[in-house]
Amino acid sequence: MTSQNTALQRMVRPRKPARGASHALLEGMADGMFRGPAKTDHNIDLLVTKAAAQRLSQTRALDGLPEAAVPHLLNHDDGRVGLLVFDGALADALIEQQTLGRISAAPRVERAVTAIDAALSSGFARSVASKLDALCIERGTAPTVQGFQCGRTQIDRAALSLALEASHYDVLHVTLDLGPGLKTGEVQLFMPAAPGDVASDPERAPNPEMEALVRSIGLGLEVELPKVPMSLKTLISLKPDAVIKLPPDALGEASLRDAKGFVVAKGRLGQFKGRRAIRLETQSSLPFAQPAQLPGEPRGATGAGDGASAYQTVMSENANGQPAEEQELLAPDLRGAGVSDLGGIEGEGFATAMAEAERDLETT
Repeated sequence: MTSQNTALQRMVRPRKPARGASHALLEGMADGMFRGPAKTDHNIDLLVTKAAAQRLSQTRALDGLPEAAVPHLLNHDDGRVGLLVFDGALADALIEQQTLGRISAAPRVERAVTAIDAALSSGFARSVASKLDALCIERGTAPTVQGFQCGRTQIDRAALSLALEASHYDVLHVTLDLGPGLKTGEVQLFMPAAPGDVASDPERAPNPEMEALVRSIGLGLEVELPKVPMSLKTLISLKPDAVIKLPPDALGEASLRDAKGFVVAKGRLGQFKGRRAIRLETQSSLPFAQPAQLPGEPRGATGAGDGASAYQTVMSENANGQPAEEQELLAPDLRGAGVSDLGGIEGEGFATAMAEAERDLETT
């Protein structure tokens, strides 16, 4: 038996980062992606000490960016946009290598990133993007991260978040030992994630028993007819057994609402097997099950209760055994129909509500 503390720990424990098929490939290419271009194109010796990839949503992808960061946009011919981000330590090392011919062991002076940092680090960004594309072609894998070219630098954080339009990103976080032993730099590579690339989490699989329990819960729904405009003078003059004329299209605009007033579906009010019924014509985005096929009901069904004569809406008498959804729901004759005729509709409560309103007016 699971103790209460163990159950609470499972509920509040951090969720494991989602992993996709391209994550292992990105991690495996990290060493060649950075070491080769650094040595060949910029004469920098470095080691990849850590490489870890995970999938993040677009809203959370930029949360892990360092305060001092130099982001380079990666553009694809199909319009997708990726991102290559260098931290301040790596940007300083690239500047030192180009200006001093070596990397200094001095600690970084905290300062804001400037356009000079962006310009002097763009060469290494282009080399890394080109090497990534070459590795993808060489291995014949990871087509989702192939074909990106280094574009402009975007150091404005607000504009950077607007540039990332994909819903999810595969983020490769790489730690570099520069020198080695002189500086430690950080790189983050953002690639638009391919839809459906994340493996399912067995711990979050639906519980069949819980699903069955939720589906068995009863829900209270009410049928609501269109509102009837009425002057205050008419409302005050209402008496018991008064008849309120309904608009001609009243029964053709019925709404099915839940307890909170949310419109679940819309349809037309009619009669089925002697009982008031509503045929659904439109529905909301809720995941409804397909309706069962019901046989047609001949004209003249009885048992609707008081007021049944005012509503003779039934299935077509020419149904000939057709399924209910293929039959025409005949519009009723609404001449002379009123609020008192709605008493036989289960769950409506419209006549009762009007009677209570009339009693309240008499007592005031």
